[in-house]
Amino acid sequence: MPVLVGKVVTMCGVLVLALSITPTGGFINPDDGWWVTQSKWIQRTRREGPQATPVTINPLLLYLGTVLSIVGMALRPSVASTPYVNAPRQKERSRTIFIGNLALTTTEDDLRQLFHPYGTIGRVQILHDRDTGRSRGFGFVEMPDATEAQAAIDGLNGASLGGRSLTVNAARQRAERRPREDADGTRRPRW
Repeated sequence: MPVLVGKVVTMCGVLVLALSITPTGGFINPDDGWWVTQSKWIQRTRREGPQATPVTINPLLLYLGTVLSIVGMALRPSVASTPYVNAPRQKERSRTIFIGNLALTTTEDDLRQLFHPYGTIGRVQILHDRDTGRSRGFGFVEMPDATEAQAAIDGLNGASLGGRSLTVNAARQRAERRPREDADGTRRPRW
C-alpha cells in the first residue's frame, strides 16, 4: 500500500510542478485550455530555442510540487531495502557436477551408470584434448534436481571408478579468459 500512495503523491507533485510554469506573451489565446497553451509553448520553444516565449513561474506551486515529489519518493521503499520485491524470478537451473581424476578409458556411459542411482541425469560430458582426442581426465554431469545432485556429490566423492579415486564436487563458473600477454603488453601465442 505505501508504494501506491508514494506513486500517487509523486505524480501529484509532478503535475503541480507542471502547473507552476505558465507561458506568457502575445501568442497565447485566452480561449485555449491549459494543455493546448502548454503544448503550443513547448512546440514554439523547440523551434526557436533561447528566443522562445518567456514564462512565469508561480513560486507557491513550484515549492508545493517539489515537496509533494520528495514526500512521494520518500514513501516508496527503496530497491536496496527490499531486494526481492521487484527482482525477476530466476529459472531453476540444473546443477552441474565436476568429476575429476577419471581414468583415460572412462566413457560417458560409465559416468551415467555411476550417477543413475542418485536421480535424473541431464547431460554427461567428458572433455577431450583438441589435438590428440584423448580424455583429459575430467568431466561434468548435469542433474536437474539440486538435492539429488548434492546427494550424488556426497555419495560419490572419493568413490573408485576404473581403479581411481574420484574427485566429485559442484562445478564452478568458468572464469573469463584473457589473452596471454608479456610484461610489455604484447600478445603472445598460446603454444
